[in-house]
Amino acid sequence: MSTAVAARPRSAADRRSRVDRLLAAFPLLTVFFGFCLVYAYQAWVLGTPFIFTDELELTQLARSIEETGEPARRGDPHWSGSIAAWLMAPAWLIEDAQSAYDTAKFIGVIVMAAAAFPAYGLARIVVPRWPALFAAAATIAVPAFMYSPLILEEPYAYFMSTLSLYLTTRALVTRRRWDVAAAVVAALVAPLVRVQLAVLTVVFLFAALALAWNGARARRWRATWTRWDWVGGVALGLGAFVLLNEILSHLSLSWLVATRLYKDRMLDHILWAGGALAIGLGILPVLAGLTSLARPRDEPRTAERLAFLSVLGASLLAFGVYTAIKAAYLSTVFATRVAERNLIYLAPLFFVATAIWLDRPRVRLAALAIATVVTGAMIVATPIQLDYPYFEAPGFSILAEANRSLELPQATIESLLLVVLAVAVALMLAPRLVASRNRSLTGMLAVVAILVLAWNIGGQQAASAGSRANADQFLASFPDPPDWLDRATGGKPTLYLGQRVNDANGLWMLEFWNRSLRYVWSLDGTAPGPGPTNTPNIASVKGDLQQQLGDVGYVLTDAGIEVAGNAVARYGGWTLFKNVYPVRLRRSADGIYSDGWMGQKASYTQFSTTRNKPGFVVVTLSRAGWGGTNVPGKARVEIGRLVLGPGLEPQIERVTAIRRCAIESRKVCRFVVPAPAPPFRIEVRISPPFVPNELDARSSDRRELGAVVNFSFSERRPSR
Repeated sequence: MSTAVAARPRSAADRRSRVDRLLAAFPLLTVFFGFCLVYAYQAWVLGTPFIFTDELELTQLARSIEETGEPARRGDPHWSGSIAAWLMAPAWLIEDAQSAYDTAKFIGVIVMAAAAFPAYGLARIVVPRWPALFAAAATIAVPAFMYSPLILEEPYAYFMSTLSLYLTTRALVTRRRWDVAAAVVAALVAPLVRVQLAVLTVVFLFAALALAWNGARARRWRATWTRWDWVGGVALGLGAFVLLNEILSHLSLSWLVATRLYKDRMLDHILWAGGALAIGLGILPVLAGLTSLARPRDEPRTAERLAFLSVLGASLLAFGVYTAIKAAYLSTVFATRVAERNLIYLAPLFFVATAIWLDRPRVRLAALAIATVVTGAMIVATPIQLDYPYFEAPGFSILAEANRSLELPQATIESLLLVVLAVAVALMLAPRLVASRNRSLTGMLAVVAILVLAWNIGGQQAASAGSRANADQFLASFPDPPDWLDRATGGKPTLYLGQRVNDANGLWMLEFWNRSLRYVWSLDGTAPGPGPTNTPNIASVKGDLQQQLGDVGYVLTDAGIEVAGNAVARYGGWTLFKNVYPVRLRRSADGIYSDGWMGQKASYTQFSTTRNKPGFVVVTLSRAGWGGTNVPGKARVEIGRLVLGPGLEPQIERVTAIRRCAIESRKVCRFVVPAPAPPFRIEVRISPPFVPNELDARSSDRRELGAVVNFSFSERRPSR
């Protein structure tokens, strides 16, 4: 009896403890679920992927994992180094393309928003509950959350990076075996989510070294050093740096190229990326983060504060160097971009530093002055991009919105950024003028926190709206419904056979929305990745292809290509044929762009017709749509029997007819040419071509153009 009575108070206490913990977690859970709802809506209204080829490649890998248990691209085994595809794979268990896509988006939203939890844990190491709640909310309010509904690695990497930074800081504080083990595991697993996160291992090591260097034992040891000891230490450090640089140069081509040949570009790109990040976060958090590296004189030296500052400093160094090297290298082989995308993982640290300032608003003036100069230099140096949105730097989104909605010119926006910087500095200095216990100080700090959150939310909303606008634009020029190919084929394996694939976005969208599209081939080698492509040879004058696939039930062709079989559907410039094995061309046209223009040369080959009789080909050459400067061209049309050359290339065996005309602006040439029994070939040459951009600065078209060309065959002579 006495045992039962004694148990009751403990049970009640346990219940109160659980209730207290639940109530304590309620604000953080509210923040998490609130932002999840907002981002889930943004994901729902996002109509299609538009970041190609990134989103398509990750989808290919995830679908392959769901179907076979192994990652592959178009059936070709491929390990991308990221487990993000494995985390997304369950979404593709759903057969319906739209539902599967929505599920994949929602998974990314939930995972990325879950960064609020490790961000809160990181902040709680150094600040009380409410400032930590601010840090958690701000961490998942940043403009980079435009990535959350996209089929990319970033949503998973953002969570994993924040978790690793939290576990690293915690391990450096507690130094318990299990905490250290968790931090090490997180740092080693993170690169499997996104390769860039290999820098988290460097963060762990550098932060541990920095903490040890600033420890009491190291300070006592350094107190015994002589001048020559310091000289030797510096020399040893420089030698270690040179050795590390040589090792990394051998291991990484991008490190070698950037550090040996483009050091100036490295500086430019880290300034640009840092400036974009500062703008996106609202400038004040970056000021607070840089200023916090110098501990205020009246601030006690605590293990928690030292551990966090060690992680912050190591992260600034590691992520900064990575971004500088990668962006500088890409500028030499791909394009020059503002690479904020690689710095977004610093955001939680800047917000925790801001939370420290909100909790204890004291700064060292010299540190604030240096932070102001550095931040100002980044903002001034950064080339502002007002794309809607600028994918590589979502921090610009709030500026793009100001340009669109308020019609502010770029020069005005750049000037206003310096005003925002000045206001941020003034806000950080304001607490020195107010008593620390004054209610007005508390109110002012609350307003600052709200302003920072509002700035980030505004930028994120602008970036999300830009993503939706891009997606809507893609859908506007795409067949409806987007999974029309799967519906037409019943999901049976389909081969795409194209040529002159100049604008691959439509093909990539087609492949994303239609799982039945298994193979991507082209007659001229222009089929795009990701994944394997093929350029089949024409094996005979009957149009047989040398390469064949036995499981193909349908063939989808571009305009200008027709295969033997029944045409069962047409969408835009695509025609779907029910395949008659083996795949055999009926006709093909080459040298023609997707908009109908040819360059200097074009050809038309008819391998077979319904009754394989002679007939007539109508050849139309038109410059009716060109009203610019007239550049007269001489057009020559030749027709004759088809043969295959030594390299199996189609050729005219003997010319049977020739037609000529002078093609000019606003003019059309039309020929009715007698054609022999198939197979036959027509070749068209126009000289000289013209370049629209060179004749009219308003045109962005830099192609060499001859005329808009069209071919049509009939067995009876058409009326003129």
